[in-house]
Amino acid sequence: MGIAIITGASSGIGREFARSIDRAGEVDGYLLIARSREKLEALAAELSHPSELLASDLSQPEGVEALRAWLAERKPSVQYLINAAGFGVFGDYSEVSEADTVSMIDLNVKALVLITHMTIPYMPRGSHILEMGSASVFTPLPGFNIYASTKAFVYHYAQALYYEVRPRGIGVTVFCPGWVQTPFFARAENEASAGPRKKKPMLSVEYVVGCAMKSMRRGRLLCACNWYTRMQHVLSKILPNRVMIRMWLGMLDRKY
Repeated sequence: MGIAIITGASSGIGREFARSIDRAGEVDGYLLIARSREKLEALAAELSHPSELLASDLSQPEGVEALRAWLAERKPSVQYLINAAGFGVFGDYSEVSEADTVSMIDLNVKALVLITHMTIPYMPRGSHILEMGSASVFTPLPGFNIYASTKAFVYHYAQALYYEVRPRGIGVTVFCPGWVQTPFFARAENEASAGPRKKKPMLSVEYVVGCAMKSMRRGRLLCACNWYTRMQHVLSKILPNRVMIRMWLGMLDRKY
């Protein structure tokens, strides 16, 4: 066995992945990455195998380079790479600050790709990469444009990567869970946002992570773990974008 590297491990989906992998006894240890060392220490205290902690902001170049240095020094065998770090902000081009726009792109896209590429050389046959997608990958979303676009990139990137690393015996899954009960949505919404007024029923983090773990073990490329997300996936292949966008706009508090 090797280790699991989990980004965004301090809360929500990332934290639950650490707990799920630990319960299954599939690794010998962990590298847990997030900005809050205090939260990482609390998670590490729960786990049954040793954890190393990297308190880094992965939206910043120095945060990503800290992981590169750690890998070069430790030369670990990485059984799982769980890229769960990410954030989104509801709002149109005039409401989302330039700083938040750049941070979403840097964290959701740039950091994810760099971390994946620097970790692959340390992954043996039978290991697995999970890239954090979203139900938003299937449709352009006015009022959630930047976040949805970053996740559409991840969706396409992961699908191509699946074939690129398959000869090495490494699996890739892109995880598109839909609405989940995590701190993500509290951060994504603000008073000026264009957030949906009609949210779909929230799924538990335990449920969606359980679905993702099953998908990884079965070698599946896409994990869409609820009927609503699966329906979006199917409809996006049938209906033109303008129809899908109108359906999304019908959920918003404003009109475009």
